[in-house]
Amino acid sequence: MKSLKIVKSFDDSLYSYFVKEIERQHVTLSFIPDENSTSPICAAIMGSILINSSNSSVLGKGNTLETLTCERLCDVFGSDFATVKTVTIEAASRVVFKALTTRGDVVMSLDLRKKEHCNSENLAFQFVNFGIDPETQAFNMDEIEEIAKKNNPKLIIVSPVNYPLAIDFEKFSKIAKQVGAYLWCDLSQTAGLTAAEVLPSPVKYSDVVTLSTHGAMQGPQAAAILCKKELATAIVRSETIAGHHGLITPQLSALAARLHEMKTDAFKNYCKDVVSNSKALAKGLQEGGMKIICNGTDSHLVMIDTRFCAISARGAQELLADLGIHVRIAQILTSDSKVKFDAVRFSTLPATTRGMKPKAMEEIGVVIGHYLAKPDEANSETLMHMVATITSGLPAIDKRYLDKSVAEVLIND
Repeated sequence: MKSLKIVKSFDDSLYSYFVKEIERQHVTLSFIPDENSTSPICAAIMGSILINSSNSSVLGKGNTLETLTCERLCDVFGSDFATVKTVTIEAASRVVFKALTTRGDVVMSLDLRKKEHCNSENLAFQFVNFGIDPETQAFNMDEIEEIAKKNNPKLIIVSPVNYPLAIDFEKFSKIAKQVGAYLWCDLSQTAGLTAAEVLPSPVKYSDVVTLSTHGAMQGPQAAAILCKKELATAIVRSETIAGHHGLITPQLSALAARLHEMKTDAFKNYCKDVVSNSKALAKGLQEGGMKIICNGTDSHLVMIDTRFCAISARGAQELLADLGIHVRIAQILTSDSKVKFDAVRFSTLPATTRGMKPKAMEEIGVVIGHYLAKPDEANSETLMHMVATITSGLPAIDKRYLDKSVAEVLIND
């Protein structure tokens, strides 16, 4: 990598950090979606001469770079309107709240998601939770409909960060219309799978859709808002009032390039493999003695119920990290306020990017399951050895998931 050679030539301390980080990424397995490798095209653009330009360049006939990027967002996701002026999903969420709601409104939200993004006195709402059925561990749409009718929300939020199954967005849309509520779906970690049509899309059924463009989409750090045409003015006004004036040129260029990549067969094959790996991992964890929350997966996400582990969710996260496996934890709320699940979350996005295949996923799932059921020295050594064996043969990015022209450049670089 040319950039690394430049750093080595003048800053030994910083170069040492680079080397350690490269080694860490190589010898560990991440199951955290935000740690997915960035597209090489995006990385190259972000480190290019465009970093010297603060505003989006004109591409001819008044078509700005931001316009191109938004047009590609609409094309990839099938949206009426798109805007990309915020750097984080938290900021994008606050834009949506300000555009669609007023202080004191009732907001009905899956697992109370987005409540944590209300960090202003003006963003004060009455949050009502809906969650999975504690018995079936899936959505009970009749029950969700009753909650909506009872509480008459102004806004219904479906943010399935901790829900691995396919979602009936059409039914959610019907419920929202029945009670006169806006429907807001946050894709974030499933944005790529949705674009590749591996998962159902909420775009045509939702009033607003938000998504992160990094991590799952492997693009630059940013957040996009998609919406129906009739809400575009309100969304743009909310962005402007909040002081969001747009991304810098390298971010916009990188995102435009990534959206172009997402139209390729290589990307679509990657998304299919993510789901195949997820199902294989779930199978392995079950064979290893773990209970899978929601009884399976249709997406990148696999979650284990820590009641079947010998250690807590936090303990599992920390011990697995010591063995070279990075995961996240979560608390899953249900429709019964007395029933909650502590979970360890696995996302197959990063490992699939590196080229892991279903057989290896299933095998490591079994070993992880055995370890979490009995974290003794023997199981620890077995898991550590397996991680070392698997990672030794994995690249940072498998060239199968790159366009041929990009792969050829990387090979010749």
